[in-house]
Formats: sequence, C-alpha cells, structure tokens
Amino acid sequence: MLGASLAQAATLNFNGGSVAGCTLSGAQYTCATLALGDTDIVIIASGIGVTVNSSLTMKYNQGLTMSGSAALTARPNLDIRDINPPNLKVTGGSLTADGGTFSMGAQEQTITANVAATTIRMGSNNVKVTGSISAKGLVEIASGSVINGPISGATVNILAASSRIQGDITATTSLTIGSGSQVTGNLTSPNIDLKASGLLVTGDVKASNTLTIASGNGIKGNVEGGDVTLDSSNAYITGNAVVDHITLGWQGRVQQTITCKAYTPSNPCSCVTNNSGWAFNEPQGPKCGPSTQAGPDHFQITHPPTALTCAPAPVTVTACADAACSSVYTGAAQVTLTPGGATAQINSVQPPTGMVTSSVAQTAAAGSVLLGLTSTPATTGALVCRSSVDNSLTNCRMAFVSSALQVSGIPRYAEDAERIAISALQASASNPRACVPLFANQNKTLQLRCTYANPDSGTLPARIQNKDGTYIPLAANTGSACSATGAAVQLAFDANGLATPNMLYADAGALGLTATYASTSGSDSGLTMTGSGNVIVGPKTFLFSPIVTPQRAGLAVLPVAPALGISVSALNAAGAVTRNFGREATAQTVLLGRSISAPVFTGYSDPAVAGSLTFSNNNGVGTAANLSWPEVGTLKFTASITTYLGAAQPALPATGSSNDVQYIPHHFKTDIIVAGDTDLPASATLAAPCLSAMKCVVGVPPAGVYSYSGQAFGLRVTAQNLANVTTRNFDGRDTTYMAPVQVQGWDAAKGEQLFPPASPAGSRLTDGSSAQTTVTAIAPEKFTLGVALTPLAYRFPGNSGVAVKVAPTHVLLRASGTFAGASASSAPAASGTEGALTILSGRLMVPHGYGSELYPLRLAVQAQYWDGAGWVANLADSISSFSKAQVLLNNCKKALVCGDLQVADGPYTVNKGELPKNKQLTLLAPGAGRTGSVDVSVPGLIYLPSTVGTVVFGVFKSGPVIYIREMY
Repeated sequence: MLGASLAQAATLNFNGGSVAGCTLSGAQYTCATLALGDTDIVIIASGIGVTVNSSLTMKYNQGLTMSGSAALTARPNLDIRDINPPNLKVTGGSLTADGGTFSMGAQEQTITANVAATTIRMGSNNVKVTGSISAKGLVEIASGSVINGPISGATVNILAASSRIQGDITATTSLTIGSGSQVTGNLTSPNIDLKASGLLVTGDVKASNTLTIASGNGIKGNVEGGDVTLDSSNAYITGNAVVDHITLGWQGRVQQTITCKAYTPSNPCSCVTNNSGWAFNEPQGPKCGPSTQAGPDHFQITHPPTALTCAPAPVTVTACADAACSSVYTGAAQVTLTPGGATAQINSVQPPTGMVTSSVAQTAAAGSVLLGLTSTPATTGALVCRSSVDNSLTNCRMAFVSSALQVSGIPRYAEDAERIAISALQASASNPRACVPLFANQNKTLQLRCTYANPDSGTLPARIQNKDGTYIPLAANTGSACSATGAAVQLAFDANGLATPNMLYADAGALGLTATYASTSGSDSGLTMTGSGNVIVGPKTFLFSPIVTPQRAGLAVLPVAPALGISVSALNAAGAVTRNFGREATAQTVLLGRSISAPVFTGYSDPAVAGSLTFSNNNGVGTAANLSWPEVGTLKFTASITTYLGAAQPALPATGSSNDVQYIPHHFKTDIIVAGDTDLPASATLAAPCLSAMKCVVGVPPAGVYSYSGQAFGLRVTAQNLANVTTRNFDGRDTTYMAPVQVQGWDAAKGEQLFPPASPAGSRLTDGSSAQTTVTAIAPEKFTLGVALTPLAYRFPGNSGVAVKVAPTHVLLRASGTFAGASASSAPAASGTEGALTILSGRLMVPHGYGSELYPLRLAVQAQYWDGAGWVANLADSISSFSKAQVLLNNCKKALVCGDLQVADGPYTVNKGELPKNKQLTLLAPGAGRTGSVDVSVPGLIYLPSTVGTVVFGVFKSGPVIYIREMY
C-alpha cells in the first residue's frame, strides 16, 4: 500500500524509478493497492507494466496517462469511467481487469489501448476506443460509440444507436447490435440479433444457430447460418447465404444465391420461407443453388466481331459461377487467352467483380479465328462467347483483317453531347504490328447503325453529328428505335485518319455502334471495311417524387397526394426519363442516402435511412418502398450510383435528391423521476413512493408515487422514434426544426379529463416556485440529446397558503408538439407512454399546546392530506422538512413578546407523517413570569399550507407534574 505521503502526491510516475508501496522487477511494477488523492495523476511510460493487486477506481479529477506499450492491470476490477476526459491521456498500451470488470464511459472518453477483462462495460456515454476489446464474459458498449479494433467476448451487446465499429466482432454465446450502427468487419457468434433499423454490416456473417436481421438493416457480404430471419421490411443480404433455413420478410432480399445446407437439386429452395412479396422466378425474388464451387462454372469472353491485325483487340473475360452466368465467381482466377497469349488476373482487387479486361491479337489476316483460354482453377463448363456489339451469343470466332474501321467512345451521360471516335486504319506495309491511317484529311460517307447491347432492346436511336453539324438519327426518326440499316453520315477524317463526331443518346445503357464503308468509285473503289464498338450511356441524375413534410421519425414517408407511393426517376441531361434504366442484364444498385441540412451542432446523430429502391418496372422509374429515417432534423433523401455498367473513367456517378423533409419525433415519452434516478432537476423533489393503502395510481414503484399540490417533482420528457429509441437530434442547440413541447395533466384512469378534478375546476401545472408560475410548455432549448428534465408542480385551485379539500387525484403527464401542421404526443393512441402520479392536497397541522413558562414546549407537527373525508396523517411522508427560520410566531398576548421567543434549532423532518418525539418542533422556555399565548405556524412550505396552533405558557396540567421528565 502506498504511504500517506504518496497518497498526497500530485503525480505517480511509473518510469523505471522507485515508487513507494510498489516493487519493481525489470520493467514490471507490482503494487498491493493505489491510494490516490482526489487530484492525483498516474503516468505509465512506454514499455512499463503496472499490476495493482486490488481493484482500482479512478475519480473525476484524477488522471491517467499511458503511451506506447505501457500496461496497467488491476485485480480484479479497473474502473476509469469517471475520469474527466481531458485527464485521460491513453494513447497506447493495454488496460486489463484481471478476473473482474473493466469500466469506462460515464464521461465521453477516448483511449488508444487494448482492453481485456472478464466483463467490459463501456458506459452510458459515447466512447471512442482504438484497439482490441476482449472479454471472457460480457462486452457492453454504449450507443454512439466508435471502436476501431476487433471485439470478442461470450456475450457482446452494442447498444442502440449509431455506433461505428471498424473490426471483426466475435461472441461465443450471443451478439446484439443496436439500431443505426455501422460495422465494417466480420461477425461470428452462434446467435446474432441486428436490431432495427438503419444498421449496416460490411463483412461476412456466421451465426450457427440464429441470425435475425431487423427491418431496414443490411449485410454487405456473405452469410453462413442456421435459422436466418430477415424481418419485414427491406432487410437485405448483398452476398450469398448458406443456411439451414431462411425466412424472407416483406421485401427481404438475398441478392446473390441462397444455398440450403440440405441441398436438393430438384427443390433447391426447400429451406426458404418466402414472404418477400417477390416470387422465386422474379428478378427481385430469391435465387437458390448449390454452394460456391472451388472454381468458376465457366468463362465468358465478350469480343468484337472483327479486329485489326496491327493492334490487340480488347475483350472482357467473365468468371461465371453458374451455367446461366446469373452470378459471378468471386475467387481468384488467372486466364491466358488465345490468340495472342495475353494473361489476366480476375478478382485481384476487392471487392471482387468476376470480370477483367484483356486482349486477343493476331498479325495474319483470317476470316474466322477461334478464341480460347486456359485457366487456373479449371472450369467444369464450356467456354461461352458473346458479341460486344449486342451481347448476342457467338461461336467464339472473330475475323482479323488488315484494314478496318474502329469505333469507340468514352462513357457519357444520356443526352450529353460527347464525341465518339471512328478511325480508318490499316496494317503498315513495313511493320505488321503498326496501324497507319487510311483516310487522312478526307471526307467520307459511312453507313452507321446502332444496336442495344445492354439492355438488349430500346426505343430511341443514337444521333450522330455529321461534318456540317446536323444530328442524324440512326433510325427512321428521332423518336423510333435503332433500325437495321441505320443512316448514311458524312464525316471529316483528320490527318491521323480519325473522325470524332458528337453523339447524342437520350436513354441509358450500353449502346452498340457499327460503322461500314463500302466504296464503289474513286481510288479506293471496291474497298469494304466495317468496325464496331460499344458506348456506355448513363443517367445524369435522379428525381424523387414530392414527399410530404414533416414526417415522423422511423415511420415510412408519405407521398404528396394524389400519388400513392414515392417514385425515383432516372433522368438524362435534358430532364427526361431514361426508360431503359433498370432493364440491364444485371440490376443496377441504386443507393439510398441522405443529405442533412439540420442539425448542424457537433456530434449530431446521422443514422442511415431505411427502405429499398428498386427499378424493376421497365420505364426508368423506381419505387422507394418504406423509406424512413429514425432521427429528427431536416434532410433530403438521396439516390445515387457510383458507376454505371462498370464504366471506366468517367465512371458515370449520378445522384439526385428529394425535396427538404422535416423529421419530427414519432412520439414522446414522459416519466416521473423517482428514487434511483440520477437526473433530478435541481429545484425538484423526488416523487415519493405511496403506501398500498393510499391506492395511488399504479406506476413506478409498483404502488405508485405521489406529490403534494404545488410541490415541484421532476418530469423527464423524451423524444422517440417509431422503435422507441431516443431521437438525439431533438436538441436545443439547433431549434430550426423544433417547436415548444406542450405539457398537460390528464386523469390517469381514462385520459379524458384535462386537468382533473372536474370539481373544483381550475387545476394547472406550475414551476413549483413560491410564485407558482403557470407552465404550459417546455422550450426547445431545454432539450439535450432528445431529453428534457424539468421541475413541475400540479396545483389544485385555491388561494396560496390555504389548504384545499380535494381528494387524492390520479394524474398522468402528457407531452405534445405541433410541427408545421403535424403533431407528436405521448398519448398511448400516438404510440407514446406517459408517467403518472397521485396528487395530494396537503397541509402541515400545527397542534395547540400548553405548559410551564419555565420549560421548553414541544409540538407534534403532522404532514397531512385530505383523503376525501378528512385530514389524515401522511404515513408515506418521511421527507417533508422545515427549519426554524420557517416557523412564524405571531399574536403574542399577556406577558409574552414574540420577538423574544425562540425556536430550537432544526431541521425538523417528519417521519411517517409526524415529527418524531425526540425531534418535535420546540419552543424554548420564555422564563419566569413570562406567561401568555402565542400563535405558531410554519408558512414556509408552499405545498404544505400550515394550520395555526395556539401555545399557552403558564398553564399547568392537572395532577402532579414533573416537567423535567417530559423532556424526551
């Protein structure tokens, strides 16, 4: 144990020197205990270990500094939760509670350290930990926390809401993650519960027994599980799922393949309960198949029909996971292509795409060259080839020619004028591997036509600008589909044999372009050349249909009438719908997001939006289903893609947003602050527990609580979302989207009588002060992180200082607000919950008394309430108290002078409704000859009006009296 001198020390330096009360062996200190002064600081240098063989609890004004590989171990418990954050400077090392509990986070604390214990509790406040967290038992992490490192334990609970975890989480018994959290890492536990909503896991999930994915949550990765449930609505898994059984709730999706562990080829979906609303054979519906193979099912080469002998021809190789190539193989693969021998790596970077761009090449002209490849790993299926022009199946043969047209174009936005490149090239006579221009500084008329590569049909043509600046549709007209013949377009070729006309296309997709030159006159009479290429054309922006504002937190948004739902349209640069968007061979994932304009204060809550956005109606207009946000504030919903059809630079990102939507609480919750709570406002008194005989309104504790009329009790008002989670953005630091919250008292029995009782009418809420100022609302500025704590009093009608005869009245406290025409309430009909208490009409009863002027006189003052028939002592009151300064002596008669009379020092506190015999209100003896009467009252308690008792000094009791024995 450290001596008294150390207990007074300002700093305990563990840096290799001696420390009293601790032994040092090498770089390891061992201390029986640490007796720290209130402001002491512990500093542990890098490379130093400190073991305390007793529990260590550090206080608010104490400090801990560690860095590098410093280590602090306490046995069994280590508690740093109360350290003031500026005093906690742990930038490296380890913290261990050997055999006990590690605690932090009563303050908003940040550390960089590895933490180990039997039980780990990371507090009631946001914490930030960089390092591993490892427990033999429970790990509990507070809402809003940030953990950069792996987490392991028997039971791991990440409390709601909005935590950020960067690292794997492993729990040997169970894992629960609260709403709005984001996890980047893998999850492993027998039982995993992902609470609603807005929760996202980026990583793989293994749950051998049960996995529950609640509404609006997603897993971006693969799932291996026992019994897996995707709750209604819009829960999703982007990868594959290998399961014993899976239940898909409304609009629940597994975007890749579901594999039943008891797989049967004749009934591959035997383990699927499909309540998603999409049939098994629909694009959004479940797809079932065998588990992932050791290698691809087959490869697919997408190639042009012809290529020049003087240049490599680009091709795309896809590793297909199944015979239909409905999903891609995600493992690593290497292919070597023929002709040319080019080698390419598939899935060499993450996330895996299953595709790679490579090339084939041949210097000798030939009309039909067979394409092929060898691979590691090998495949079980045969090679498949498709045309890069229209995605049609080919016989895996292409022509290599010595002269040809080449057609290409960078990705562009729909209806944005952007150049395409058409070059007329031939192999050089002196170097067959070099291409030289064929049409240098010439105008040539080419036959151009367009086709639909992806999707495979369309309704609008490409329009090509000729050399005179006129756009020529490659169809019958600008409003019809691409025609088989296309159109003749005169182009100007430069000195390099390159023509770069602008192209316009008003729709989205991969568009095939074919150019043909067939000369019948001049020096090149008889020359025929052709060439093809693809151009990716994406939507420029997205447009939401109007959304009603305000909306309630967590509730699916409502559209502006007469619309029945929220739609999102993919638009071109001119603002027209790109009708082919959503018809692609592989569905394009459009991400839902948000752009928050309020709140703007530091640390505001920013959970993900919930809902789904699907483009499956073949007209470029998607449906945003069950769109919601679990917080309050003002935001725009956003729809975005980061790229379109895998386009290289530019990647064609696109985004769009809704109108501003104000979010308000879904409902309020009111609570009466009772014993055991730690957030009582300074000017309030804890509502006291009732006795069962009082028949108070049932509440917390079970027999209910009471307060006197006019007595300030503590009321907690919490703004909540649909899932009963606190909306932390309902905060007075930004009131632009807030409004005053009205508070009212209603009868607790039916909630129908405002400010009971009906007779006498006129009850009201006040601030509990001596002025009893009426309170009708709580100002927005009083809310902090969704919670307001306010002192309130419920006051019966009547004059101040006068006790009224009103029977015990059961009252519930209702909070409500109106926000731009929409309302939220704590009423049960609005999904809220309400605190209730019983209000008593109370008084202090000061009894009459008499006795000798030579001795003190004691009065058994009672705290009473009106029970409907009479005044009775309040046996539940052991709290009410007054001081001698609050005692009023008045109307002195005969030889008594009020100014000379004295009251014994207090305080005076009732016990079971009455001052105890040894602590009764005591008037000191006036002295010999000072006889007479005085009126005694205690008017200092606004909620306990006092009666007036008359005390007579100099009147003796009958019979023999020994006054000294009356001193209890």
